[in-house]
Amino acid sequence: MSEIDRDRVLRLAPGCRLSAAEGQEDILLMPEGAMRMKGPARSILELCDGTRTLDAIVEELQRRYPTADTARIESETAALLGQLLDRGALEYG
Repeated sequence: MSEIDRDRVLRLAPGCRLSAAEGQEDILLMPEGAMRMKGPARSILELCDGTRTLDAIVEELQRRYPTADTARIESETAALLGQLLDRGALEYG
C-alpha cells in the first residue's frame, strides 16, 4: 500500500467517479472496474477534490464525526486513500 504524501492534495483520477444514482449503494466507478464504498468511504472520497491534503481531509472528518477516535479516523483514511492510489483511482493534484 502506498504511503500518502501529506503535503500534496488528492483528487479522483481521470475516468473515475462516484455513482450518483438515487437509492443505489455507493460505488466508485473506475476504468478497470468498480468498488463498493462502505461506511464513510464516500465522504472521504468526496473530500478528495484537488484542494485538500490528507491532514485537511482528516480535520474535516473530525468535524463531521466529533465522537469518533481521531487516531482511527487518520489511520483508516490513510489506508483507504493508499489503496485507491495503488489502484489508480486517486492521484495527486
